[in-house]
Amino acid sequence: MRYNSQYKFLTVQEVSELLRLSVLTIYKYIKSGELEALEFGGHYRIGKTSLSNFIEDHAVNRKKSV
Repeated sequence: MRYNSQYKFLTVQEVSELLRLSVLTIYKYIKSGELEALEFGGHYRIGKTSLSNFIEDHAVNRKKSV
């Protein structure tokens, strides 16, 4: 993940609310490496681009290029 001065970050709680998943589930995705996050003093922040990629990676019935 590269930093951009216009980069927007979300908290675990915000991502949890957006995806309608529990906070513990979001932490599980972060710890497993499925959701890229940054850690600052024990607090995680998720970039909007990382969240978009995560959502895209979990799309169902999406056509894959061969």
